[in-house]
Amino acid sequence: MLEALGYVNLRHFVGGMAEWSEAGGPVEGQTPEVPRSLKGSSLVPMSAHRLSWLEAVAGLSLETLIVVWLGMIVVFGLIYWLAGVGMGMGLQAGSHLVKADGQGFVTTIYFSFVTALSIGYGDVVPLGWFRVVAVVEGAAGLLIFGCVVSKLVSRRQEELTDEIHRTTFEDRLDRVRTNLHLAFSDLGSLQQLQAEKGTLPVLVLRRLESTVRVFRGELQAVHDLLYRCRVMPDEETMASLLANLINCLQSLADIANSLPSRSASLNAELKSIANLANEICGECVPRAYAPELKASMDRIQYLARKVV
Repeated sequence: MLEALGYVNLRHFVGGMAEWSEAGGPVEGQTPEVPRSLKGSSLVPMSAHRLSWLEAVAGLSLETLIVVWLGMIVVFGLIYWLAGVGMGMGLQAGSHLVKADGQGFVTTIYFSFVTALSIGYGDVVPLGWFRVVAVVEGAAGLLIFGCVVSKLVSRRQEELTDEIHRTTFEDRLDRVRTNLHLAFSDLGSLQQLQAEKGTLPVLVLRRLESTVRVFRGELQAVHDLLYRCRVMPDEETMASLLANLINCLQSLADIANSLPSRSASLNAELKSIANLANEICGECVPRAYAPELKASMDRIQYLARKVV
């Protein structure tokens, strides 16, 4: 039930459903209670308000707006043309009335286009109350055409924004991969030095703390990629990141467990790493990864317990 509310890391809620309900948390199937201060008030959710016709038009897709704009031009052209058939008046071209024939129909469509675009050449003019119709068409044409232009600009901005996000995302992945590789190389050299000398000098321990801080930062980045990122990495990229995390965690666990003593700062970093790594598990990540990746995530969770 809590998955439907957006909670994915359920195993860390100690009290379970009983404590959640006692704390007043929403449960599936229950209707949220309206606060007393709002009962009987005139305030209603924004979604309950009906959109105006202009907002409704602006919400149409670009293709639909173009069809509506062209359809409006044709409809108004038919109105001018039928006015010439039924009333004997409607439009005047030069000193002659536009006749209700094929040539007259072309002229009315031409006038409708010119009016909708607010060009106004003046070679064809409306007569009588059709001037009001022409004004209405001109205003509606400007509004719809403005929505079309806005959609075109918005679409281009979305393309540029997506390109920026994609480039930033790829740069972030490259940085995480590079830093994880450097952290693994540094931990490997420290592990080798520890095997040769049996213990690490004070200066080397400071270097270890620095490497651990870098690794914690990149572990946090991978954690955010799994839980807080709008764009999820592909399977190959995620497999590479998880493999680097496993290598670093294994080396870090071997070094940390063989240290005779640890500083307070190192202990704090290791606990932070353990907490972050413990949250990376195949059952918690909100997407269906391949079984191999789930196994890697479970391996990371296992190594998290060995770090501390």
